[in-house]
Amino acid sequence: MGALDKERIEGRFGPLWSGRDEILVGGRVRTLPEVKRTFDLMAADVVAIDLHELPEGGFAFRFYDGDDRRVVVYVFDAQWEILEEHRAHIAEWLGDAYYESGALAFDPEAMVLFLKASGAGGGGR
Repeated sequence: MGALDKERIEGRFGPLWSGRDEILVGGRVRTLPEVKRTFDLMAADVVAIDLHELPEGGFAFRFYDGDDRRVVVYVFDAQWEILEEHRAHIAEWLGDAYYESGALAFDPEAMVLFLKASGAGGGGR
């Protein structure tokens, strides 16, 4: 694990927040909150980032897992079966700033705002 995980995620799915807020799955438009709910990720420490329709026909849901303090990507098919899972620690985006954040590291919303403010990713929504 290390910077290579971040590079793999961004290399395949683009910078954080470069995806969309909704995608077409199984003939129906699905929003970030709907996808989060479908995967039963309704905990307060899970913050949705973006969605992607993949060239090979699948989909990707990227989110921040505050409990694990990692950016996570689920690659799934039209039947909502998870085909792949990728994880990278938030420190891979924030570097030393993560370790200097103190108690904020345990607040998922604060970490996502910190990611956006740091310029990590595509600028954000």
